Amino acid sequence: MLGGIKVNWNTIPKIDAHVHILPEENRRSFIKYQGQDCVWAKAELSQYIKHMDEYNIEKAILQPTNDAYMYFSARKTNEYLAEIVKKYPNRFLAFADISFNGSYILDEAPKELEYAIKQLGLSGLKIHPSNLNIDADDLRLIPVLRKAAELKVPVMYHANPCLTGFHDNCAPDKINKMIKIFPDIQFITAHMGGMKYLDALSGCKWVDISFILPEFIGLYGLEQTNRILRMFGADRLIFGTDYPEREYKVYCSILDKMDFTEEEKRKIAYGNIKLVLQIAK
Repeated sequence: MLGGIKVNWNTIPKIDAHVHILPEENRRSFIKYQGQDCVWAKAELSQYIKHMDEYNIEKAILQPTNDAYMYFSARKTNEYLAEIVKKYPNRFLAFADISFNGSYILDEAPKELEYAIKQLGLSGLKIHPSNLNIDADDLRLIPVLRKAAELKVPVMYHANPCLTGFHDNCAPDKINKMIKIFPDIQFITAHMGGMKYLDALSGCKWVDISFILPEFIGLYGLEQTNRILRMFGADRLIFGTDYPEREYKVYCSILDKMDFTEEEKRKIAYGNIKLVLQIAK
């Protein structure tokens, strides 16, 4: 443990800003083609709620993937997520899905976002450039981002290449351009920007720590991972796991080895995301 500061991440109250729960029919499709032990077999609601209770996850933010194969069309996905939020209003929030289908991203996406926020009660917008097959700074995203600014909701950008060696359309430097265009939007750059974390460091106010920490540990070791987190600072880090891609026992074990103070721990675990979402303490 670095710094000699005891941080018990198993028990501290947490808001997980990055969680995926699949519709049952889609989850079963993954099991059919990838086997019962595949990662996405765990993306089931009742199983996840048990994890919430075990690891003191007070609230989780359900994130779509902008992938109709994994979920449904954007409207149906948003309605599915809204049903979970309605059933468990004290446990879940959800960000809205969008699709990229012809002129949809220009004309229909802003309308769908407004419907998702005003009618369904969702709390933000998720943009996954890799799954949309569109660059993070593509000007066709301007209308839906303008609507997000109008609605005063945060936007989470996926920022971690899905395939090594291919064009990185979710690179943090592309996201940074949109941050400059829309200074009033609370942008969250997911996965700390991936391996391009230095670009995220220079331009992104908020980053979630989902998925990436085990990658950092494997490549750089414990002390350098701690330095990377320290470079961003506790005022910018948002707790998230990318469940089911990452498990709580792994994340809590890693964070227990970092040198955060008790105050910093509270900011990362729940304080910063409450600021983003304007949730009362």
